[in-house]
Amino acid sequence: MTDRKTAIVTGASVGIGRAAAIQFANEGYNVAIIARGPKIHEVGEEIRAIGVECIAYQGDVGCEADVQAMVQQVEAAWGRVDVLNCNAGIVVVKPLEDTTWEDFVNVTHVNIGGHFLFMKHVVPIMKRQMKGAVVNMGSVSGHVGQTQHGIYGATKGAIIAFTRAMAWEYAAYNIRVNSVSPGSIDTPMLRSDIQLESTRLNIPFDEVKAVREKEQAFDRWAEPEEVAEVICFLASDKASFVTGADWLVDCGWVAK
Repeated sequence: MTDRKTAIVTGASVGIGRAAAIQFANEGYNVAIIARGPKIHEVGEEIRAIGVECIAYQGDVGCEADVQAMVQQVEAAWGRVDVLNCNAGIVVVKPLEDTTWEDFVNVTHVNIGGHFLFMKHVVPIMKRQMKGAVVNMGSVSGHVGQTQHGIYGATKGAIIAFTRAMAWEYAAYNIRVNSVSPGSIDTPMLRSDIQLESTRLNIPFDEVKAVREKEQAFDRWAEPEEVAEVICFLASDKASFVTGADWLVDCGWVAK
């Protein structure tokens, strides 16, 4: 077993997941990362360049065989899992009546299924350790209504509820379970949303982006690294009395 703390980060090829994985590495963790695309291997090289070990697994968070294989690889290599950070998520932006059953299945498969499967297979390791921290990925969409985001919002509301339930289910094993709900973060997912709106309204991308930035209390979007800082705090012993909480990183969106 390694003496170094370890973290598993899903959806780590871009955006918040990538930022969190790099932040954990900078804090001295060995990091295991997963995403469906080959870019996950590039992120693995970035992490190794920091000076820690990294397992980069190209797979589907909604496929139980992939999840089991990755978790087994991590346990065999390092003998422990201190942190599980579930970030993998996808979005479909459509009116409800245009949303297909395939859309529904795909979004729930990743957004809910990935959290469920990783917790199912990582928690037994944390139970044996009698310690662990899980940080799930919610969203302001799980708190407020957003036009054409019905299925996405439903999955994020489910993750917040799942987090609360798991916090109580595993408290006896000193496993803390929290979630983070970001607002407008400058990620490929948000940019794809803005591009869709730009196309639909026939307005330049930068003009739509400027309007959306003005909706924030600080008139700007956040960088993924700003969310990663909160994730790493919740995963750390500094948050030892925090469990069952959903931390908003939304620049006041829900407070308005």
